[in-house]
Amino acid sequence: MRQIFSVRFFAAIGAVVALFFLLTTIFATREVIEGGDGGADGVELHKIDFVDQIFSSRNEQFTLNEEGVAANDTDLILDPSRTLRIVADTPGVDHCPRFPEVGACSVVADLLGEAVVWFALVPAGDNRTVDLPAIDTLDDGLATLVNGWQLPFAPVLVRRCDEEFSSYREFRDVLGDDFTSVYDLDERRLVAVECRTRVAYAPEPTVDDSDPDAPLPAPPFDPADTEGQAELEATLTSATVGQDLGEAVGRLEAAGWSVRTVDLADPASTLAPIVLTDGLIVRHRDGVVVAVVPG
Repeated sequence: MRQIFSVRFFAAIGAVVALFFLLTTIFATREVIEGGDGGADGVELHKIDFVDQIFSSRNEQFTLNEEGVAANDTDLILDPSRTLRIVADTPGVDHCPRFPEVGACSVVADLLGEAVVWFALVPAGDNRTVDLPAIDTLDDGLATLVNGWQLPFAPVLVRRCDEEFSSYREFRDVLGDDFTSVYDLDERRLVAVECRTRVAYAPEPTVDDSDPDAPLPAPPFDPADTEGQAELEATLTSATVGQDLGEAVGRLEAAGWSVRTVDLADPASTLAPIVLTDGLIVRHRDGVVVAVVPG
């Protein structure tokens, strides 16, 4: 017995217990991160597993009640051989006023196996597509829309815009939420964005309540402080993006900065690679500020 209950025995038991608590902590954290109940701005996240056009409903009186759950059952007919079953008390939203008109709506659903655990009815698009709200973030093959829906996206999103943008960051800086995401029913992912349009049920765009007359940060900046430089860039860009170039340059110069400009629409518009601790590079397109970079 003394050999069995040795110091090594109790050490081994302690190691197993410690490993158990470590794994419990890891998986509990993963659940919070992956399946959390809302984004930073309070929207509820839904990982969308299924999107398709609805041909008709076997129950034309199918509806949602005031609590936001299905009031009764139905089978949504997708094509002659496929249906999607919605049972009473399934949570969801109805964004399609024309339901159950033939072919007028599409269904967006979060599935557990083949069971629908959450759904939304939305207007059907053209040519086997569905228009959805703007993209908020892109991360590891998954796009999170501004309303919290998460869907896969194509490696290259086609931009259907009159403007040209050098990056997704510039695209969001200029447009904010003022665009539509296009989901392709055959490719089963987001394939394009369409500028200056918004679906009717998209959340209200973020309002910029900053004071346009608020004083701007003054020079100089420390080129060795990369974190401070990134914060300065974000602050100055946020304060001037979308403004008329002349107005923005005037504000920056009044704050003491030496300003140089680059027209992103002109390939010949470049600057020598020098760093001025009191200098800023204002990037613009057609006279509208896109970004402000220290240097």
